[in-house]
Amino acid sequence: MQHQTLPPTTRYAIDTEVWFRGLVVECEPDTKRDARWPTKDQVHDEAIAWFLDEYADRAYEQFPARRTADEDLTFWVDSRLMERARRMARRDGVKVARLIDAALSSYVKRHVPEALLRFRQRVQQEACGLYGSAGVRAARAPRGARRRRRH
Repeated sequence: MQHQTLPPTTRYAIDTEVWFRGLVVECEPDTKRDARWPTKDQVHDEAIAWFLDEYADRAYEQFPARRTADEDLTFWVDSRLMERARRMARRDGVKVARLIDAALSSYVKRHVPEALLRFRQRVQQEACGLYGSAGVRAARAPRGARRRRRH
């Protein structure tokens, strides 16, 4: 388990990747679905593994400092990846949390295209428009709220 701070943009991009994978997996036949692929744990593991492979032979030079807008989160990471991350952090003279931040942020920059983030935002806006229509608003009112209105 890793307790971590990340910038909101990195968290949003990872959430977007997970959201998109969930959409893609729903289109696959049941026999070919990988239930783990569209999870945050999977994306975190992929990102960290990619970073560790990418910088296995050379030190990463641009470790981020903690930013005031960073948000705390805790997530599971494969123990073998964490051991590799600890070794690399020792090699590069940084804390593991800074290395994980660099891994996730670098992965997002390289593998989550801006077009995907814009697509998610468009879908969210359209969903809010549909959900905000009068018919949906009445249907989503809590049961207690509907009862109180009748009295």
